[in-house]
Amino acid sequence: MGLNAKSAAWTLRFFPARQDTASAGVIDQDMSGAGQGPRRYRARIATARVLDRSRLQESAGTPQSWRFHDFVTSFQLMLPHRVEKIHRALTAGDWEDARLAAQSLSWSASKAGACQLQLMADLIDADLQSGRNARARDTAGLLQGAATELATALKLLTAD
Repeated sequence: MGLNAKSAAWTLRFFPARQDTASAGVIDQDMSGAGQGPRRYRARIATARVLDRSRLQESAGTPQSWRFHDFVTSFQLMLPHRVEKIHRALTAGDWEDARLAAQSLSWSASKAGACQLQLMADLIDADLQSGRNARARDTAGLLQGAATELATALKLLTAD
């Protein structure tokens, strides 16, 4: 069993399958970016919702519940650290750490209904997996803006 097969098995065992993203305003296709050109995948990112309330509520409950506020607060607290971990790994040239950090961000973003952020993290992971390290760095440069936009949307949602 090679290294890639081992990490793929680990990923399949510890990260649940992604749910249908058609309700999130995203075309239901392979989320890994494989088989899509960079322009086409970036177009999906540009048209994806910043926040899908239904996916968030599926994970965390209704906005009036303590569970929802606890989930959103924890997500917002960890988001800058997850984004920074990707940047640090890419800057250091540690491609495997960057992939793992991108996968972590993708998984947590999917649970929080952060569609754009999830797609960006998936693209970074796919680019690193296929050796397109410079393109992964370019995409990572967009993460902070998307995270800020998401934080604003979450703040408006919790203010309701």
